[in-house]
Amino acid sequence: MRTTSFCKTATVAVLLCCAWENTFAQVEVTSKDVAVDDTAPVQDLGVSEISAPPVSGIAVVGTDYTEITASAWEGRGLSATEILSSLSGIQGYTQGGMGSFQTVSIRGIAARNILICLDGIPLNDASGGAPNIGAIDLNNIEKIEIYKDRTPAKFGGSGVGGVINFVSKNAVHASKTPTGRIFASYGSHNTFEGSAQINASVTDSAQFSATASMRHSDNDYEFTNRNGTLYNDSDDTKEKRQNAQFTEYSGNAQYRILHGNGFFSTLSGSISHTEAGNPGHEDSQTYVAKFTGDMSQLLYRLEFPELFGCILTEAGITGKFEKNVSASYYPLDKIGYLSNTYREYGLAGYRLSPEISGTLSLQDFEAFVRFAGSAERWESRGSLQEFGLNRYTGSIAGNAEYSFTKWFSLLAEGNLLKSIDDIDGGKVLMSTGTALISDATDRDLSLGGMLQAKFGKKDSWIGANASIGRFYRKPQLMELYGVYPGTLSNPNLKDETALKFAAGIYMSTPKKRSVLRATYFETHAENGIYWVTSTNLMKAFNIDQSLIRGVELELDSRPVDFFQAVLHGTIQSPRDEGSNKAYNGNLLPGEPIYSYNAEGTIFLPLHLSAIFTMDYRSTIFSDRLNFTRQPAVTRYNASLAWQPFEKTRLVFAVNNITDETYRNIYTPYPAPGREYKVSLIQGF
Repeated sequence: MRTTSFCKTATVAVLLCCAWENTFAQVEVTSKDVAVDDTAPVQDLGVSEISAPPVSGIAVVGTDYTEITASAWEGRGLSATEILSSLSGIQGYTQGGMGSFQTVSIRGIAARNILICLDGIPLNDASGGAPNIGAIDLNNIEKIEIYKDRTPAKFGGSGVGGVINFVSKNAVHASKTPTGRIFASYGSHNTFEGSAQINASVTDSAQFSATASMRHSDNDYEFTNRNGTLYNDSDDTKEKRQNAQFTEYSGNAQYRILHGNGFFSTLSGSISHTEAGNPGHEDSQTYVAKFTGDMSQLLYRLEFPELFGCILTEAGITGKFEKNVSASYYPLDKIGYLSNTYREYGLAGYRLSPEISGTLSLQDFEAFVRFAGSAERWESRGSLQEFGLNRYTGSIAGNAEYSFTKWFSLLAEGNLLKSIDDIDGGKVLMSTGTALISDATDRDLSLGGMLQAKFGKKDSWIGANASIGRFYRKPQLMELYGVYPGTLSNPNLKDETALKFAAGIYMSTPKKRSVLRATYFETHAENGIYWVTSTNLMKAFNIDQSLIRGVELELDSRPVDFFQAVLHGTIQSPRDEGSNKAYNGNLLPGEPIYSYNAEGTIFLPLHLSAIFTMDYRSTIFSDRLNFTRQPAVTRYNASLAWQPFEKTRLVFAVNNITDETYRNIYTPYPAPGREYKVSLIQGF
């Protein structure tokens, strides 16, 4: 089966240099590597087969690209945010237990500027807020791709903070004999998960896979209720979260077929339904507030036969539906208001996105270009349904790489994007009443680009890269038109822009059992969008400039066959450089100066393996004034796995072992304490 042009282009765009590929294959043991011996051949990713002891699952392919496979999370009870924030340069934010709102920042860039994708399709909706990573069920995911320095052309090129792409389990490695796996787990707070996957070759030229998952948690963990008094401990009480339950059903399917004359097509789809309570603040527990979300996505791609032995083209179209509705909780449920007509608000969106791309591959030169468009329709949902907006977008993105010598190459990327908004209804429900929006402002043509130099030779023990580029992000629907509760419109917002520089180097030991990577990054951001709050209302403004400098250090080592260590650290200075003296020089909200992750894996006799992880972040602040301090936090996680049979694995995990959580009077969702989980993974 041929590798598609889409995958080929991705590889071209993200490899640090040719030398890295062979180096890392012998150093990192992931689900690609099915033997403990570091000289064993590397196999394809497959479907997370249970044929090797669990290891970190984190493959840092270069200083600009990281790939995380399923062995990093299966059975360990870790959320997507916890997995991502174990990497250098990434900070995670969680507002509670399973299913709670979770986001990440990358190299000091706020979460709303990170492009989050599912199978290459953005999950960022037109609202402008950060996508909820906690809503992604990792049981449906094959791997996670992370681009920290840019938004590659295959994702459209536009964006400031980088890309996180969740790749669904697929049919690439289906065989004539059906294979699959079953996953089941149970843990603290009545938390349970279950998923089933099957892969099969329908014919010699057709492959099929499907995954169905369900997860639930009561999220009734204990927390300290300080009754609105931050510094008075005498009125503190221990309580359990109420109305915090979370339930989600999800699944995906993929059908791949090789047609005659070299045509190849893929049809895939995913769907999810979420129901969750909204527990409110620690001293204002709620009882009827809730959230309901639905998402479905259908994707078709057609790869054309290769032309002239060097040109690959691919076309695709994606349809997506998304609806999110929240129910107001205060003060209505405080007075026992349980009517079916209590206030609800939300948005529903429909999106159709066609695209066509092409790759030119010559001996020393590769180029990629992508033309894409989208037509979106957004409407309000809930108690009032008179708001409607049509958004039309067109973009061109491309990259080119030329290898001058075996040791040196240049990669250039660029993109253009144009958006048009058309409002056909402007009454929006807000927490304080309704608001009218009558007009939209046409957005200017936006452009960005990057130049990257790569140094290194195949099989070399050393390599490096350096890049510089200008990036942008257009204001989104909520920021422009204030369509969510308590927000006001500002149609004149400018694009957020950033000038970014990064330089990295890697080195390996002579036997290639250890690899050290170091990266320096610097970001100058302008026109940052921040929300200004007055009483119960918020409005977005372009008010910010920031300067973020930092260093990432990473060590992956397998000094002996029975032990593996992964060390990741970030030292950064994320400073607000705005003209307002009250903010100038302060730390950006949510960004620590120091953060570290250390993980050790011991391979024991009797098919046992143990993993111990430590995460640390220094003090952060929740606001631009640096008034609301969140103290430093250290978390410890551990897991013990037993593989009695080739395709059977049992995992026992304990997370947040020391019960060291951060709880703040302004935090609506305190973090859970110590949690236990036992899991069974059975392949067939």
